[in-house]
Amino acid sequence: MLRAMLRFLSAAALIFALVTSPLVAAAPGSMPNAAPLPDAALRAELHCAAAFAIAASEQARGSAAALALPPLAVRGKRFFAEAGAHAVEQGGLTQEAVRDLLMADVADMQRRAAADPDRELAAAVKPCLARLDAVVPPLQVPDLAQCAAILTLAWEEERAKGAEAAAARDLQTLAQVLTTRARAAVITAGGSGDAADAAVQTAREVMRAEAANRPGGVGNYDIARCYDLAAPDAKSHY
Repeated sequence: MLRAMLRFLSAAALIFALVTSPLVAAAPGSMPNAAPLPDAALRAELHCAAAFAIAASEQARGSAAALALPPLAVRGKRFFAEAGAHAVEQGGLTQEAVRDLLMADVADMQRRAAADPDRELAAAVKPCLARLDAVVPPLQVPDLAQCAAILTLAWEEERAKGAEAAAARDLQTLAQVLTTRARAAVITAGGSGDAADAAVQTAREVMRAEAANRPGGVGNYDIARCYDLAAPDAKSHY
């Protein structure tokens, strides 16, 4: 019982942090003086936002039940931001009112989850998945060349913070592994070394453009897949 309560209280803290973050902040002058009650559609949207925040927290914790659900660290946060923005800008709610509604949802889920938190999590999240797909399309699954480009861009970003940063070195290693494997895949398929180089370079240029111009940038891709593709072979090491 105590463990279940602590898990859901942790999610409540996460929700509070998200609700007061810039992601759901209203534009200057848009905060109303009064906070009307949300309509049924908006209330359902906020309920799903709370459920996704809890599920994302559980996925980060390594919960098997949560990991059986679609990854929500990125998409769930975007949905949360959209729901918060709708509540403030279209529903006329204050941020405090949004927070209170979300916390009420968490408390209700906590109460119902006392006996079986995993079952309650699935019951809360699964009915919301169609709504999630409509608001935040599923993440694209990147191929080797795209992963090489994504990790190269991440390495460049970290390197700019400090050439000796451990995170930069780790990302450099992963980017190099993925680049090597992407080139090898082209060559194995019958392409030349030049064709392999061109494929890697093209993927990098396309990804750089997406990062700069596409809403969400590389966050539209399932980046966890890239770490899987960069995993050491059984008989080798970096």
